[in-house]
Amino acid sequence: MKKRMLFLFCTLLWSTFSIAQNYYTIMVGTFLDAKSQDFDPIRPLGLVYAFPSNGNLSQVYLGGFDDKSEADKVAKSLKERGYANASVQERRLSEGKTVTVIQMATRDVKKPIEWEKFEEIGNLYAILNGDRAKIMTGIFSDVNSAKQSLSKIRNSGYSDAFVKNVNSNLLVKVGEFETGLKKPLIPLSFDQQPSQQNSRIVTQPRTRDDIPSSFDNSGLTARSPLAQQTNNVNIPDAATSKKMSLPDIRTKVKRRSVLELQKVLKAEKAYTSSLDGYYGKGTESAYNEVIASNRELQKYAHLAETLESPTQTGAGNRLQTAINDLPFDPSAPVVIESTQSAIGKAYQAYLLYTTLGAGNEVNSLMNDAIKEAYRGKKLQNQPPFDFNATYAYQDLTQLIQHLFYIHAAPGNTYAVPCWLYDRHPRETATAQASFAGYDNNDLKLQACDQFLDWPEIKTLQAIAADLNADSKINTGRLSADASKRAHLFTSPKSLSATELKTIEEWNTDLWNNLNAWSSRDPIHQRVVVALKVTYFQSQVRLEDYFMNQGFSADEAKGLSLATLETLVGYYLDRFV
Repeated sequence: MKKRMLFLFCTLLWSTFSIAQNYYTIMVGTFLDAKSQDFDPIRPLGLVYAFPSNGNLSQVYLGGFDDKSEADKVAKSLKERGYANASVQERRLSEGKTVTVIQMATRDVKKPIEWEKFEEIGNLYAILNGDRAKIMTGIFSDVNSAKQSLSKIRNSGYSDAFVKNVNSNLLVKVGEFETGLKKPLIPLSFDQQPSQQNSRIVTQPRTRDDIPSSFDNSGLTARSPLAQQTNNVNIPDAATSKKMSLPDIRTKVKRRSVLELQKVLKAEKAYTSSLDGYYGKGTESAYNEVIASNRELQKYAHLAETLESPTQTGAGNRLQTAINDLPFDPSAPVVIESTQSAIGKAYQAYLLYTTLGAGNEVNSLMNDAIKEAYRGKKLQNQPPFDFNATYAYQDLTQLIQHLFYIHAAPGNTYAVPCWLYDRHPRETATAQASFAGYDNNDLKLQACDQFLDWPEIKTLQAIAADLNADSKINTGRLSADASKRAHLFTSPKSLSATELKTIEEWNTDLWNNLNAWSSRDPIHQRVVVALKVTYFQSQVRLEDYFMNQGFSADEAKGLSLATLETLVGYYLDRFV
């Protein structure tokens, strides 16, 4: 009896401790097609783990720490290794729940862990604390269920295994990525330092058979002398580009956006439940009812299907159009070949590499492009590479990395095209990771309409565009907003305190002024009701998208408001 009371006391003590204590982990970044071996260079710093996100994106984390100062030291070390966006995040243990597991062993993460043996037990979890990992199995429905498995686990070689209750937010699910038991054929290296990148490489030009297997030129075609030896390939239709699926809305997260949506739905007599800020079946049903019955919303939903988006970055520029359409338009390479600008030379080098492989002409074009892009330019910050060095391009990763640097050069007006991410996910991920911490506003990304296919956002933009006071559309402003939205889509970090304050003030001013405007006329009121329904529904959906990327609810709120500003801010400027 005394032993049982001692066990229960220890369990209660652990649960209380785990709820009260702060716990920190390090977000390494967001990566495309992340594989275990990509992160071997940083494993000595702690256990690397990942959460799958939208599509083939993953949020990668490292370690767990009770002491924030220790976490800060490791984050600093990661930044020195090239992970510019490494940041410490707090795990809110108050948001977790108590679960039952069996702890089998404690291991030093700096040494090889016998994952193959542990995997024989079943589902694996770990609790991380600095360079130590507590290896566990579970999760069990209760303590008694765990005890039924305890003897079998002890007989398997873990004689010291014991049952314990832990906070679920401390647990890291251990799978293929964490164990690293399966290695990818083509590992990525994110820890290459600028000093290594700047060294001259003297090699012989490669033949076509020597092209790295990681590059993908499927779908690329050209009719110019630059690519006379291009294989015959099928040219995909631009309309068949991958579309992002609509994220599910969380029903158990209380938030202001849902509360505001519920208010307008209640005013429309569609929502009859309490204003609780939870997006439950009542809110969903009321939203669908209003969408189906509100004439203003029906009108703008129909209008949205006929509108063409003017937000394409660089729209109207012949070279930008050729860059955007390179995989789809046989005449695009001819346009690119005809220009002697820095960005034109860089894409000429890309075409040569992806059709003929590495060679002196590729090196010459890229080195000329880099020098032209940076020569005589006033730099606020030193770029993360030496633009005065001479490079030899023996793999597509370095070429695309430097292509990004040219796009990020001071005064650049050309945007990185969407197809580059689709065709070369590994190389573009490396490129962005290599200078993600570089404070630079010149890098422009083509708006790939990641959010614009969502029904609520399409209707929202149609309403906002109808309220625009400009007689002529400011395509430059829309292009800048589109590029900003593309950055937010792949952002590895939340808004800063200053950015968050600014966007919240924008949101408050917008609705204060719209509400005042709507009170003057019944027609205005009907339009604003339709705007509110789509705006707050879009905000909810965007928050879930960002939470799917690993951000907290508060962080997702800021990112969603910033995204909404890029979608409707220009059209609604007169209300701010």
